[in-house]
Amino acid sequence: MKACGIDLGTTYSAISWFDGENDRVNTIELVNNADGLPSIRSVVYYPQNEPPVVGDTAWNAARQHPERVVVGIKRSMGDPNYTFALDGTNYTPQQVSSEILKVLVQEAEANLGESVSDVVITVPAYFGDNECAATREAGVLAGLNVLSLMAEPHAAALAYVVEKAAAIDDQDLLVYDLGGGTFDITLIHATALTARVTGEDGEKELPSLRMTTITKEGNSGLGGLDWDKALADLIREKVEEEHGVDVMADPKDEAFLLDSCEKAKRHLSRVASVHVVADMAGHSVEVSRMDFEERTEGLLFQTECLIEQVLKDAVPLFQDRARNEGELSSEEIDKIDIDYVKGKVGVMLTGGSSKMPMVKNMLERVTGKKPIQYGNPDLLVTKGAAYFAYIESLSTPSATDASGQTDDDGKSTAGTTSRSGPIIQIIDTTPVSIGVEALRSDGAGGRKSVYSEVIRKNSQYGKWFQKEFQKSENNATEITIEIYKGDGESDRLEDCTKLTDFTITGLPPGGKEGEAIRVELICENGILRGKALDVTSGLSADVECKRPFE
Repeated sequence: MKACGIDLGTTYSAISWFDGENDRVNTIELVNNADGLPSIRSVVYYPQNEPPVVGDTAWNAARQHPERVVVGIKRSMGDPNYTFALDGTNYTPQQVSSEILKVLVQEAEANLGESVSDVVITVPAYFGDNECAATREAGVLAGLNVLSLMAEPHAAALAYVVEKAAAIDDQDLLVYDLGGGTFDITLIHATALTARVTGEDGEKELPSLRMTTITKEGNSGLGGLDWDKALADLIREKVEEEHGVDVMADPKDEAFLLDSCEKAKRHLSRVASVHVVADMAGHSVEVSRMDFEERTEGLLFQTECLIEQVLKDAVPLFQDRARNEGELSSEEIDKIDIDYVKGKVGVMLTGGSSKMPMVKNMLERVTGKKPIQYGNPDLLVTKGAAYFAYIESLSTPSATDASGQTDDDGKSTAGTTSRSGPIIQIIDTTPVSIGVEALRSDGAGGRKSVYSEVIRKNSQYGKWFQKEFQKSENNATEITIEIYKGDGESDRLEDCTKLTDFTITGLPPGGKEGEAIRVELICENGILRGKALDVTSGLSADVECKRPFE
């Protein structure tokens, strides 16, 4: 039985497996594919009184029955308020996504001639606990054993190593992942590893990576679909100006136009202009790459802002690294800035929409580096996931998930252990900061409540962090600690989100204002745990918060 890696994308999905005998990744050729690619449209059509249909057939059905077609469901993963209502039934994102997974696995089984149940499914790096849990549930609904979830940037970097496309060792990689519906920018440090494993193919040495996330940002509502819609608006305006026709008046024509826009977008990555047929009546206009890039420059700028934020967030972490390595003087460390970080990183592209020339030009302008490129960016994620699935299939029952999340029973899902030791090591970081409410002088003789950070944004999971505070009053018999998550920028409590609170009780009388309270926090396996100690009395309290990053 083969273990497979699945890239469950917003617009396209693919499935691959690693051939251990020949040490190569094979991407399954899909029957109901798109434009001859080994991927299938992530579109589901619900015919009346018939089973759901997935892929190009579903996409084409939108021209006649748009109300029965679901597009871009990945953007709603983890949203408890979203359902697709049809014929008296409400379909959740998990249920819709499970139909895509079923088809992918059916195609794989037909290709391989054997059953497939063990899979690794990739998720955007910026997916939170809810989104990851929903993705795992979609796999279960499809009848699959989800070995792991894997962050897409990690999968892409791993694919380069497995395909021997680049020598990646002791490198800082800025992974720009622009897919059909989501965007991630992740800075990781990659270190090459090798290990010997024993499986059905005997004992062998396998390539691997240790990938440590340094910083990350993302937008789960930004991707190629938005470029398609912007192009559709541009074409609509041109058609109305040249032909006096509104091609978006009929929902059926709207589906036709979006299909034409997606194809035109691909062509504009290779040619300077393209002729686009805008509706079923045959109205057409010419669109240039310059027109397209001008219309979508705001979308591209959104990704540029997130790149700058990642590089900015990386500065103190690079400074910490330099202090630990001891190779730079204090003065040199203080001078580490964004330009220093840019000089250290390599740039890697993944995601189908990253093929647009505007993306490469922007990245080279911002970072001063030409992106590392190999093969088809659409398939890097599924290839990396396939290799990880192969490794996971050799693992002990304690092997867990590369995303740093937990399953619905709270079991650990972080890290992978083979029968002979660690093979792929993934160390992820917190997407936000975690801290507590504290009192600070307001400058007018009074006090105000503020957010005081304990765990800095982009800190590694699995480490304890501590900070000492002072009692705010005399003779307190109990002290309540309120825990918040913040953005790492503001100390205004109203800008933060409360997660939980807990109380040290039974404090003896006589306690004095200013005595120390030590707070310790740790995030691991999708759970935030905290301790608070009254240093004077020795009394303490503990707290636990499941899935703090929902």
